[in-house]
Parts: sequence; structure tokens; C-alpha cells
Amino acid sequence: MADVQRQLDAELTVAHAISLAWFEAMSAIRDSGGTIRIGELRQALDEVTSSLSRRLDRMEEHGLVHRAVPTRDAGNDKRAITVTLTASGRALWREANITYRRVVQQRFASRLTDTDVAALHRVLGKALR
Repeated sequence: MADVQRQLDAELTVAHAISLAWFEAMSAIRDSGGTIRIGELRQALDEVTSSLSRRLDRMEEHGLVHRAVPTRDAGNDKRAITVTLTASGRALWREANITYRRVVQQRFASRLTDTDVAALHRVLGKALR
């Protein structure tokens, strides 16, 4: 699995100038509807708060995300801060997702037979019910 992560990181870096960690953060934000609270993002990524904060700082500097405190939340409650993908972030995610899916296809799907895929669908269908 580490080999696949290294390959994904390298491909994303070369093609889109982002790391796998940035792509995963953008994916989690996108999967949540485009906006997510910091605490939920930290939990989704299983990330240490300080590390995530530094990553979001850099992503914000590049115009990919925007952090804001919702006006309805009072005080300086950092848990209330939300992260939103910007238009540039959404566009970059769409482009990077093509690269991500291509690498996954090359590493996994291309090695599976139709029988393997059917078995996976059957097993995952049972497990996810």
C-alpha cells in the first residue's frame, strides 16, 4: 500500500503540483458537500490538528480553500471554523482526480478479472449493508 501511496504522491506532484495529502484533504471537503468543519475534517483524515492546520495554511495561500467562522457561532470557538473548497480548488481536484483514478486503475483494477470484480461487488455489498 505504501508503494501505491508513493506513486500517487509522485504523480499528483508532477502533474498538478499537489501532494497526496492535499488531494485527500480536498477530497474529504468535496465529499462533505464542499464545506466542512475543521474538527470533522481532522477526524475524516485521522490527522493531528497542528499538522492539518499547517496544511490548510498552505492550501489557503495557494487559493484552494477558504477558512471562515460562521457568523451564527459566537466567540473564538476554533471547532466552528469551516473549510470550503474555492472554485480553483474544485477545478484542481477534478483534474487531479483523473490522475488519481488512472494510477489506481493501473495498480489495481487492470489486474482484476471480471470474476474478481463480481466477487468484490458481492462481498462489499454484503459488508456495507
